[in-house]
Amino acid sequence: MAFDRAFSDESLEKALWALADDADPTAALELIATTEDTATREHAVAILGAAGVTRIERLRELTAQQAYLPERWLLLGAALSAAAWAVRENNHASPVVTERLVQEQQVLVAEARSALRQAAALSRDDPVPWSELAGAVVCAPLHRTEVADVFKRACVLASDLYAAHTRHLTGLTHRWYGSQDKVIAFALVRTAERPDGHPLHALVALAHIEGYVDGLLRGTVVGRFWRAWRYFADSKVRRETDAAADRLLAGHAEFATHPWTMHAHQAFGALYHQANEPARARTHLELGGDRAAVWPWRYFGDPERQLAAARKAAGLDA
Repeated sequence: MAFDRAFSDESLEKALWALADDADPTAALELIATTEDTATREHAVAILGAAGVTRIERLRELTAQQAYLPERWLLLGAALSAAAWAVRENNHASPVVTERLVQEQQVLVAEARSALRQAAALSRDDPVPWSELAGAVVCAPLHRTEVADVFKRACVLASDLYAAHTRHLTGLTHRWYGSQDKVIAFALVRTAERPDGHPLHALVALAHIEGYVDGLLRGTVVGRFWRAWRYFADSKVRRETDAAADRLLAGHAEFATHPWTMHAHQAFGALYHQANEPARARTHLELGGDRAAVWPWRYFGDPERQLAAARKAAGLDA
């Protein structure tokens, strides 16, 4: 499983590899428990949850031993949610196997839901369990409004969480029975009042990447090629993406240390690379660094290779 590496936090780096390589969650749990800044904790939990996918049994054991500690439920729930998404991403087999994998995903989501709600109950003012839950329930909602209800709860506790918003955006896409119109409307509304430089301006880039990818997945080869070429040639698409990109750059200095800033710039770097606009991509790729975020690069291949190719096309060191 690919890990998101678009960050420069040494403590998070150490905790990530201790969990992924050595099955030692001590540093991860301590980092989550002691991180007071909400955006930083949301980011750390998202990164560490992916690293915990192969360590779920160990996390279950530790959580059972000290069930009164919210960080244990939170990391377990994040790992289970990441595991459920991994099942989704790998679900390309025959119809019989697909049905089995869907059932496996539903079991993982159910356990993730329980763990994350327990984390929320133990730490009622913490929005991060709700941010994680916003991603988990997209895979297998209990009822029609659960996805919206969970996102609203996260926003009540913290209105500008990056992962909560990007996860909800995913749930509005065509492949999750939404529509591109809903995705774009959500992105534009949620970014309208954000200050320049805020990472959430990347919602516009991510929304249009979703529209572009949706076109690549439907119809004949000729139809896919035509839709891909046409998407970024649309003047409305370019106006929206360029305006959002300019706003992200305009306030970069104020948000340079925000934990999700590198992700936000890489989102625009990926969009402009796909649109064959290397000059537009260059500044975002410089600010986004040379360590790949998994999303949205994974749509186009191996994230590290895709980022390296985009940087090379923009005249930067890979």
